[in-house]
Amino acid sequence: MAQKPAPTSAEVPAWKKALYAPERVAKFVKGEMTLQELHGITGPEMLEMAVTGYTMYEQGQYKQAKVIFQGLAALDPKEAYYRTALGAVFLAEGNLDEAVSALDEAISLDTKDLAAFVNRGEAYLRQGDIIKAATDFKKAISLDPQGKDPLTRRAKALAAAVLKSIEEAEASAKAAGGAKAAAGKGKAPGKR
Repeated sequence: MAQKPAPTSAEVPAWKKALYAPERVAKFVKGEMTLQELHGITGPEMLEMAVTGYTMYEQGQYKQAKVIFQGLAALDPKEAYYRTALGAVFLAEGNLDEAVSALDEAISLDTKDLAAFVNRGEAYLRQGDIIKAATDFKKAISLDPQGKDPLTRRAKALAAAVLKSIEEAEASAKAAGGAKAAAGKGKAPGKR
């Protein structure tokens, strides 16, 4: 298939020339402008894409939701929500390392992102890192001390599960240690 030749300067619409003017592109390259701003994508357009991504996530269409949130995160690297949503998608897929990474980025952008702490705590819990999980659940609960957000209730439930699993592990270790000690009584070391 033959490629089309690049359009000549006369064929490029005026709006496109203004949008991608060298000084605007230079601002983007210097990090002074987001890709969203460079392309002239409005806030309502970004919101519409985010709502579509969330709907796909809710319907279990994780692959499509992931594409949308990755695109939104690239368009606006300063918005934590897109990374929080991306972390939730990775968590739903069971990609725990990717979930933690996306949620770390979200938290670095917004240290009061309740959803990011709850989801990262769940990812840590599923990875078996109960200390980090408990720390994130505690932070999430502290962000909503009245427990008004349903995510806070989820954090409390997961924190209770962490506590129960710690207690069970301690009881199991204690029982195993007691049984071992009882089996060793009456025998001299090295003798049968």
